[in-house]
Amino acid sequence: MTTNVTPITSLTDRSGPGARPDARRAASAAALDLHSACTAAGLNLSALPSMERPGQVDIGWVSPQTADELTRLIRRTIKQALRVSERLHAAFRTRGLDMPDPYVDHGRIELGAISLITADRLTGLLGGPVPDPEVDLSYWPEAQLLTARLSKAFQRATGGGFLDPQFHPDCLHCNAEAQLALGSIPAVTARRLARALERPPEAA
Repeated sequence: MTTNVTPITSLTDRSGPGARPDARRAASAAALDLHSACTAAGLNLSALPSMERPGQVDIGWVSPQTADELTRLIRRTIKQALRVSERLHAAFRTRGLDMPDPYVDHGRIELGAISLITADRLTGLLGGPVPDPEVDLSYWPEAQLLTARLSKAFQRATGGGFLDPQFHPDCLHCNAEAQLALGSIPAVTARRLARALERPPEAA
């Protein structure tokens, strides 16, 4: 009795016939590189081209010890960004700014979304002009002016850093207040922002 079984002769064969040749080669090369790097680092992690998802890399199950060590290695590579996010968080708290905790994502510092009142305070702390307190910041034209003031103050305070706040008006349907989504900034810009906020109020 014979069976129609094609032997697997290389890692590329594991990707299956459904994947494009270039996708199979990319998955095989990435798997080999990852497997080699993990072996060099002493990590018990087997990386292979996925049989279920052609063109993808399957790292399989890992022990808690391997997961912990992998976490330490990754955090070591982004240590600088993590320290900057912690420094920025401390600066926000010291200045009494009601801002979400900054965090690292893809090597950049995510600032999240803030209220218009907080954006107005941040603008002032960065040396920008402060508008009439009687002005309704949620009014669309005033919100756009606030966005421009904050961007300009941020650029000046960080030595040319770029911030692109996105205005989200209040929503009566979901009862959400108007906000400015600040997006993310490079770690070097985040460090300059923290430094600007750490200065005495009269010098900010």
